[in-house]
Amino acid sequence: MKAYTLADPIKFVNYNKPLNGEFVNTGYSVQFVPDSRMDVPEIYGGMLDQSYRFIQYHYHWAQNDNEGSEHTLGGLSYPAELHLVHQGVDDPSKLAVLGVFLTIGKDDSALSAEEAIFGKICESGSKAEYRGQVLEKKLPENLCSFARYQGSLTTPPCSECVTWTVFTDPISVTREQLAALRQIKDCRGKIHRKNYRPVQRLNGRQVLLTC
Repeated sequence: MKAYTLADPIKFVNYNKPLNGEFVNTGYSVQFVPDSRMDVPEIYGGMLDQSYRFIQYHYHWAQNDNEGSEHTLGGLSYPAELHLVHQGVDDPSKLAVLGVFLTIGKDDSALSAEEAIFGKICESGSKAEYRGQVLEKKLPENLCSFARYQGSLTTPPCSECVTWTVFTDPISVTREQLAALRQIKDCRGKIHRKNYRPVQRLNGRQVLLTC
């Protein structure tokens, strides 16, 4: 892992504006897809090669607090991880994903939108509209500390087209909110035991850590 000083922070456009969209139980995860007719949030800067437009976010989790995240920090796993997926504006074949760890705490603002939704979309294929989603609530306070690497999607076809940005600071969710997420069912109608991909070998990839 190589450390570097971040001279150009990631810029967040429309992340503080209310966003309408739809929650979907895909059978693999819970996904939020924005209404494309709105001013969809974008990110740029922070050593990204272009501007990227938000297209969806989803969660990965397990049934206990010692696993669930698809990345680890210092060998430590978190009970869940949020992925905010963005598509390249100039080159749509490229993706930029922001990874955010979820930790159990008292602050419930990060999942306040989902709290009333999870119970409505337990079954695979179910959907629920939502108005007023604010993506800024999904981000940690410290946006300058993160790991960056070039990698792949963590779900099939696992395409190697992703610039990963994994923030080192987690966001807080309540135990009740996490319990509601853990009631989501898969395409077989069974509660997800785990829907995360195990941590992969670097295979020569360089991981940059901001400092």
